[in-house]
Amino acid sequence: MNKKYQIFVNSTYHDLREEREQVIKAVLEMGHIPVGMEMFSAADEEQWKIIARQIDEIDYYAVIVAHRYGSVTDTGISYTEKEYDYAVSKGVPVLGFIIYDSAPWPKDKTEDDARKLKKLVNFKEKMKGRLVQFWRNKDDLHGKFSIALKKSITANPRTGWARADEVSGPEVMKELARLSGENAGLRSELQRLKQVQSTDCDAAREVIRTLSRNGRRFKVRKTGKWDDAPEFRKDLGELFSVAATEMISEAPALRVAQTIAL
Repeated sequence: MNKKYQIFVNSTYHDLREEREQVIKAVLEMGHIPVGMEMFSAADEEQWKIIARQIDEIDYYAVIVAHRYGSVTDTGISYTEKEYDYAVSKGVPVLGFIIYDSAPWPKDKTEDDARKLKKLVNFKEKMKGRLVQFWRNKDDLHGKFSIALKKSITANPRTGWARADEVSGPEVMKELARLSGENAGLRSELQRLKQVQSTDCDAAREVIRTLSRNGRRFKVRKTGKWDDAPEFRKDLGELFSVAATEMISEAPALRVAQTIAL
């Protein structure tokens, strides 16, 4: 089955536009589906809900970091780092790419806010706690991303997407065969249980027939004397049907006798 995977490509916005385009190009060259951050407005909280839902559905998450921390949320964390943390929390395989400190870089694309710069350093250290790649320029990033994505697909296979006419492949046929065998086993077990139930019913019917063939005579008195008490004859089946509810609750013999009399 020829699977296609969704890859979310994220970075700070204006300073890494060309680098992001290179990564998206690499995704398309490999036949997969890129999801670019250009689709969203990161500073909008409603858009964040859409982004989070999108991350829930993707197969792999790629983040590119250079020398800017980016726009921040009300809590002071950048949207790039917030999305990174969310992807990690959801167990999405993350591909991290950090620029070499020694790589040449335009000064106007470098963070000049001291507080943001400190947060950027901390963010990079957080990323280094997982497997990351280092890059020097957009061409270097293109090649390293392609290799990293191939390795991640092999090491962490995801659900992905496939054409409907390709779904009935060997894996599906194997699963159908397993389910067919399981279904046959369940049918066999159901037939066995029906036979057991039928045998039990036959035994119960025989007991009822036996009870019905055996009668008993008894008197029911309405006063303290037995002399004028009328006599009745009932078969044991009839008596049992009346007394059964009392017998199930283990009522005393007197209670059973009173129920039959009534």
